[in-house]
Amino acid sequence: MLCRMHLAPFASSSLATRLGTVRTLWPHAETIFSELQQEMEKARQFMSSFEQLLSSHGPITAEQAPSSSAALTQGSGEGFSVCQDVKDFAPEQLSVKVVGRKVVLVGQKETQSTDEKGSFSYKYEVLKREWDVPEEVDAEALTCSLSGEGQLRIEAPRLALPPPNERNVPIQLPAAAAQPAANAEDGAERAKA
Repeated sequence: MLCRMHLAPFASSSLATRLGTVRTLWPHAETIFSELQQEMEKARQFMSSFEQLLSSHGPITAEQAPSSSAALTQGSGEGFSVCQDVKDFAPEQLSVKVVGRKVVLVGQKETQSTDEKGSFSYKYEVLKREWDVPEEVDAEALTCSLSGEGQLRIEAPRLALPPPNERNVPIQLPAAAAQPAANAEDGAERAKA
């Protein structure tokens, strides 16, 4: 069955004038590519709207998504605290770094096995998580601890802000406003004398 796109006029004008109206069985490449570009643009728009939706909802916690293995308690009164499930990784396979105002957790694990039939399997797992450290938190005092259940807790206390210094700030008067007051005082002193 032919569609309207397949019945496009033949491109060569000299041959078309001799043969009359000629229809091709194949669509023009420009038509296919323009439709493909339109579909790609729709996909890009969908992806950007999806990214905006995700970024507007902020971080996803374990209560919102059961598949997530992190519980985040940033912004509490005590400082910064993150708990990540890392029970599939040994302590030597984990590393925690502070890069600027970000905490980066990386876990890497390789497993190799051979069964009784001689089949070989290789598995390489990577866990990478990043969290922003708030400005009011002391990133230099960051600590990590691993529980027996495989929960990695990353914590940092709030910055100890020094008490604000108090000082009196003198009020300055313009020179013109100070002179009439001085002249009035001089006049009162002369009247007493």
